[in-house]
Amino acid sequence: MSQYLKETRRYHLVILFAMLSIAVWLTPVQHMISIGRFQHYALAIFLFALGYFIQAVFSWKELSRLARFAYAATGLFFASVALVFYQNPWLVDRASVAGEDKLQMRTSLLVSYMSVSIMLGIVWLKVAYDEAKEKRNKQMGAAGASTDKSKSQSPEVS
Repeated sequence: MSQYLKETRRYHLVILFAMLSIAVWLTPVQHMISIGRFQHYALAIFLFALGYFIQAVFSWKELSRLARFAYAATGLFFASVALVFYQNPWLVDRASVAGEDKLQMRTSLLVSYMSVSIMLGIVWLKVAYDEAKEKRNKQMGAAGASTDKSKSQSPEVS
């Protein structure tokens, strides 16, 4: 278990803020303050984004440049989704009558967010590939070092 916690330490704050965002999502905030459903979702999504930003700050020294970019870009992505949801409560079909311009904006938002999410997925795949490659190289290096030690310690027979 401790090995698992050690290997996942770069994700603990993201997981913590994901759980906090789920708690906010499940809490009926509309009963306490006057906000729409999508504004309620925006609060939960923003907490999730905040987790990526805080995790990036705490893990900055051990992250590669690409991983730093991935954390920051993912945080910005979710923060922008939260901002759009918070500022546009009309996104809910039943909340108001959407005009043609709003329907077109909804479609362009959908396409742009889908495109950005695919690009972020590719970046995260590259980060995971680089980390796996680095881990494999360390294991091979450690195995090679132990093999070299055992060869140098054993007497040679001619």
